[in-house]
Amino acid sequence: MTAARAARAPSAAAAVLLLAGCATARFVLVEPGGGAVAIPRNTPQNREQGLVLIARQCPRGFDIVREEEVVTGATVRREYDTELDRAFDEVRTRERERVRRDVEWRITFTCR
Repeated sequence: MTAARAARAPSAAAAVLLLAGCATARFVLVEPGGGAVAIPRNTPQNREQGLVLIARQCPRGFDIVREEEVVTGATVRREYDTELDRAFDEVRTRERERVRRDVEWRITFTCR
């Protein structure tokens, strides 16, 4: 396999995944000179899918301007523990709240 062909292989594989419906990358901003793509986590597979989308938007090439983790919301989980204290004939309830930040990775780019 030539070096040029080897360099294209990951992009071709990502394109197949996108066409197969396994897409995890999406545009969050599209402008004439660039935009931003979001992926769930900054993994090699997700990143490659994001770069495929960017390459389609910028056929003459692109420059990555910024990459960052962005908080998109929060998931709140409440747990309740209830116990009966027979000695005092009362019910006690304890509430716990756990908050998890929902995040995604964004790649901001400009087209050449």
